[in-house]
Amino acid sequence: MARVEEAPTKARGRRIIAGALLIAALFAVIQAVDYRQDVPSNDTYQYARQTLRILGDSQEQAVHGAVVMFCQDSGQSAARSATLDYGSSGSGSAYASGYARCLQTYRNGLTPSSPRYIAIFTSRPGYPLLAAPFAAAFGLRFGLWAVAMLCTLGASFLVLLLLRAAGCGVGAALCGQALYLAAPTGYWGSRMLTDGPSLATTLLALLGAWWLMQRRLRAGTAVLVAGLATGFVVRYSSEQLVGLALALGALICLKWVPSARHRGAVLLAAVSGGGFVLSELLSTLLDWPGISESLQDTFTRHFIRPDVSDPIGRLVWLNLHFWGYFPVSEPTALLAGGGLIAVAVLLVRRDPAYGVLVVAVAATGIATVAAHPLASQADRLMVAVWLLLALGLPRLLPSRAKPRAEEPVREQEPAYSAGTA
Repeated sequence: MARVEEAPTKARGRRIIAGALLIAALFAVIQAVDYRQDVPSNDTYQYARQTLRILGDSQEQAVHGAVVMFCQDSGQSAARSATLDYGSSGSGSAYASGYARCLQTYRNGLTPSSPRYIAIFTSRPGYPLLAAPFAAAFGLRFGLWAVAMLCTLGASFLVLLLLRAAGCGVGAALCGQALYLAAPTGYWGSRMLTDGPSLATTLLALLGAWWLMQRRLRAGTAVLVAGLATGFVVRYSSEQLVGLALALGALICLKWVPSARHRGAVLLAAVSGGGFVLSELLSTLLDWPGISESLQDTFTRHFIRPDVSDPIGRLVWLNLHFWGYFPVSEPTALLAGGGLIAVAVLLVRRDPAYGVLVVAVAATGIATVAAHPLASQADRLMVAVWLLLALGLPRLLPSRAKPRAEEPVREQEPAYSAGTA
């Protein structure tokens, strides 16, 4: 009898593994085709320079190596533009001239290069540390790209685990993984930036939080702590928001969700809140830039202009201007915003505890934009809001079927999540 019951479980396990690997492989192939189209930004240059420093290069060698990588892609961009936009057959000469011009322009490194600006990136050592072994083995550019891709694929598997833990069937969970990779989370996660690793650590912390809500105390605590700790090393400002969001989500559940009033939710509030406080203390002790320095970076154009005297007042004014302008500046802003709000409301009604945690983490994207209300960066900064799509929409689909009466109910595979009202 036991062998008969194990057969469907094994088949389902093989099916979900095969589906997850297929989705990941398709995304990786698509991104590999676009590999050389991704022109590095100034941020990528900073992470490349740090990676070379970790590998033992001097400051001058690291600057030169990062500039060479940046200019090679600038040359590729010039060649591609000559071929695709103007129908020119001289892509080789376009590359050579673009590369040489870039090297001449940035012979002393990309600007801005003030110590205050560079400190923003040196306080995020996780991504360069992960990229260093790949860069040593396969080259600087591939190392940075590969780590971002692997973290994004890993994050998609965490989406799958979260949805399964929340009670979704195989098809719905695979749909969530595909949505994560197809949404801006997949796009920005695969860029040579910290967004991919940061989203992966966020989802790791959220998985631990949800396990705590399901009373899996030891595993949930360990995974939550791992997510917060790795998030601190990758991008501590985002990790602090996630810790605060999960703590507030746990308190909301304890107050208004009867099924979540248990030790796991209390532990979640304590660990997440403690993680936020500890992160703030450690970043201060390490003399990493805080919110005040980040605001000065925004208002002084990366410390080129003198510091402003009232950064908070300017932030409030800029937010009023930005949020009044954003809905009409982005053609799909109202449609996307309305859709995500609808998903959030339906998700909280369907599964209160799970919905509150997912909405809380997704709201960190709005909080990030509120701290940096820049129209040119808003799409990337608010990328966390798209977690609502990947983690919310599949949960609104019918849950996997309950076992028939004659079949034993397995505790490790509940038909409905612990937070369902």
